[in-house]
Amino acid sequence: MAKVLVLEDDRLSQKVVGRVLSNAGHEALSADSTQHAWDKLQEHVLVDMVVLDNQLDQEWGWQFLRMLRSSAAYRGLPVIVYSAHNERSAVVRYLELGVQSLHVKPYQSDVILRELNKAVESKWTTKVMEPPDVVCARLGLSIEDYGGLLATATRSIEDSLTIARRRLMTPHDTVLSAALSSIEQQCRTVGINVIDGVIRSIRKSAEEQDINEAYGGLRSVESFLGMIRHRMLSVLKMNGSVARTALTVGSAPTSDGAQETAPVSIASAYSRDIINKPLWQYGGQLKRLMRSPLLTPDELLESTTRVRVTAPFPTVVSTLKLLQSIQSLTVEEAATIARDTRGFSSTYREVLERITGTEQPMDTLPAMSKIVETQGVAKVMTLVAVARVANSLPRGGLLNLRQLFAHTLSASLIAYEIGRLLKLANDFMLSAAGLVHDGGRWLFAIGEPGAYALALALAEDEGITVEQAETALFGIDHQQAGRRLVASLEQPELMQDAASLHHDPSRVTDPESLITVCVIHLAHLLAQAALAGSAVEAKNILTRLRDPAYPVWSKLKSRGVELPFETPELVDTMAAIANTSNWSAFQFIDKA
Repeated sequence: MAKVLVLEDDRLSQKVVGRVLSNAGHEALSADSTQHAWDKLQEHVLVDMVVLDNQLDQEWGWQFLRMLRSSAAYRGLPVIVYSAHNERSAVVRYLELGVQSLHVKPYQSDVILRELNKAVESKWTTKVMEPPDVVCARLGLSIEDYGGLLATATRSIEDSLTIARRRLMTPHDTVLSAALSSIEQQCRTVGINVIDGVIRSIRKSAEEQDINEAYGGLRSVESFLGMIRHRMLSVLKMNGSVARTALTVGSAPTSDGAQETAPVSIASAYSRDIINKPLWQYGGQLKRLMRSPLLTPDELLESTTRVRVTAPFPTVVSTLKLLQSIQSLTVEEAATIARDTRGFSSTYREVLERITGTEQPMDTLPAMSKIVETQGVAKVMTLVAVARVANSLPRGGLLNLRQLFAHTLSASLIAYEIGRLLKLANDFMLSAAGLVHDGGRWLFAIGEPGAYALALALAEDEGITVEQAETALFGIDHQQAGRRLVASLEQPELMQDAASLHHDPSRVTDPESLITVCVIHLAHLLAQAALAGSAVEAKNILTRLRDPAYPVWSKLKSRGVELPFETPELVDTMAAIANTSNWSAFQFIDKA
């Protein structure tokens, strides 16, 4: 899949070009002004080609092209130009600035796709930044170590850029010189080929007091920084954490064969997805139920005792034991477990194909062993755990629990990946905590589906939280119920805290639980964002997490966790991981 920036002010033309690209499996980024296009480019630094309209509303296409060519980062970016007329002066200007081709409108699909193939084959980015395998071979690093190097370089370059901007007016300042030297060294180390000339140009412009030119050089460095951040995400893709192509999750079939839309979030309109019925269908006296719980504590305890021995809870317990034994498993043992897990091989083959872009055989024990060696025992066993639980989930019943189950399994996968990203010890135990974090919801929804439907209907109709409605009908909310259930499953305090405190890590009293609860808190919210049917809802969740002042970040740091890069970039990376984990969870559920 290629990515193309389309600078065209006519909305219909934007749609035409976008449709041509999307039908061929590519992505179009549309902009209607030079500033809008530049902003898009800074967000998606490694586009494969630009489609440029010559005459915009109050601008000319060559103005944007001049901006591109003035940056060392984009001098080789392929650009094709479309114009209503073939005026000689315009043609000369574009040829001087450097374009791949010039065309007269209208847009033609075969021309656009042919030019895109040519642009992709040019591999323009390798002239700016060395490919990962080249850098790893040069430095003797693994891909995982290269990811850590990119994160370190990102922080260092950001700090040095801040200093350089402040000191640019004092060209002979040793602090400015040191900052520029640091930028040059970090960029060169991670593979930016053209950094030497850019830094020389900045130094010369600063000495000559040509501040505009010097700032232009710093803007090139900003673009390089964006490319380095983009490379970090690429490294995650190589590690099988992020899909290389866009993934979509199909809607859940209803009992009558119709299609349900995804809920806005697990916490609010999730109620509608679970029951899909208005309050009046449960009777006009429902509000009276808030006066006293439907279940006494003894009755709920009896329900817990009954439910924990019914599907899927015995499988959850055995799966937790599997995850807790990961450190003692050999590659061959893990491969045998994976091979013998019903439906795992066929589903994971499809998951890996979508994530890595390659089809990998798993039909024999040697083939599965090779997968385990490549992906790692912990990664494969985490996915096996999800597959096992998915196989044991109840089907049918009063409630549609597909979204709830997918959220839990997705959070389990996300928690493991966050552990890898933050280099936490025993990252596979985070996956185990993710499996039980929704234990209270599962207890209510599986053990008392009728009462839970009433609670969700009450929350929807009254505009109160699900927790308030649960307390009104059960006497406790799902967090408290989750602790009871997990304790009854003979799981340690750490797991109980994950089930009962992940909504609010500030309530954690055991320092040993804090990191796990914080990670599950993040995984829970990221799973919500990935599952959200509304882009606005997902954006609201991610915006909260991107704020460096969001409490969970300071709590992690208080326990010695070092964040690999700045909070906004870290959250964006986690969001990409969450989207892939969410899609994978649905694959295991729907194909179980």
